[in-house]
Amino acid sequence: MGHRMPRRVAVAGIVGAAVLAAVLVVPGLHIGADAPWLGAVVLLMPTAAVLAVTGYRHYGFGRAVAIALSVAVAAGAVSWLVAMFTLVRALSGAGVEPPWAILLFLTPVVSVLALGALALRIVPARSESGDQPTVPAAPAVPTPDGHEVRE
Repeated sequence: MGHRMPRRVAVAGIVGAAVLAAVLVVPGLHIGADAPWLGAVVLLMPTAAVLAVTGYRHYGFGRAVAIALSVAVAAGAVSWLVAMFTLVRALSGAGVEPPWAILLFLTPVVSVLALGALALRIVPARSESGDQPTVPAAPAVPTPDGHEVRE
């Protein structure tokens, strides 16, 4: 049972990061209107932080950070594309219908959930002994007096 708990925490982190990404869409776009890089930081960093912290025990430090950044950046890129299409529609005078508004908030949720689930499926969990794979011990070499020595 102890080995299943880190995976459950990672799954809860994916769900939490997805909800957080949806909540941060509007502040990220609002700040991003003046400083696009700052808007990206507002959207991506909290999402990546939640994913990294909750995935640490399942993946280990290095993989958790790499997966968190990958998922956050990919989800942010997809969300940015949808936001740009929504903005272009709004500026063209066509207006933003409810389906576009729903899509704007649903895109980061679906992106983080899908990419996080994909990472859980394809990236192996860390071993019980730690983040590094186990190294086999050196073979024992017999000495003339009958003792064994490891090299």
